Amino acid sequence: MPKVGMEEIRKEQVITAAKNCIVSKGLSNLSMKDIAAQAGVSTGIIYHYFESKEVLLMQVLKSSFRQSHEKVMETVEPLNPPEEKLMKHLENINLVPKDNPEYMTVFLNYMGEAIHNPNIRAMVNKLFKNLTDYTGNYLQHVTTDEQQLKNLPMMIIGFGIGLGTMWTLNNELYDIEEMDELLKDVITSYLAIKNGGDNE
Repeated sequence: MPKVGMEEIRKEQVITAAKNCIVSKGLSNLSMKDIAAQAGVSTGIIYHYFESKEVLLMQVLKSSFRQSHEKVMETVEPLNPPEEKLMKHLENINLVPKDNPEYMTVFLNYMGEAIHNPNIRAMVNKLFKNLTDYTGNYLQHVTTDEQQLKNLPMMIIGFGIGLGTMWTLNNELYDIEEMDELLKDVITSYLAIKNGGDNE
């Protein structure tokens, strides 16, 4: 039986171990024995805190989302003006594969599983919604164009995930920091042209 007061520490220990196993072995090859060995606990301890492997996997995904949200709060929210917030938000998205490769690996594993698992699909869709909502929130302080506010967030996230996937699979394909600057220039130029045209 786990010691009193150790619950949150043990849970986080198991979640971190599961995340490390996904990075090293892949989601399809993951076993509770592997996670237990990585965490230095018994499988019984894991099942004491997580009733099934799927419940644990959902917590791993939530933990990854939480870390992503914390980075937004730390690096984007303190900035001013709104244009600077938007550019930093884009940078965070574009540079995830380089700055946090473990997160990208976990994310891609879950993307593959989401096709067949409705619970994981719901979580991944929630991530997409959160990302587009954050992006839309920063955009609404830069533009009032309804079409831009509707479509640009999804386009930005699509660019980031698509290019991030390509770079994760082959990091010699392009210079990720140069691509980040290019994408920010493209979005900035698009907003300037469209909003300038609207104001004429």
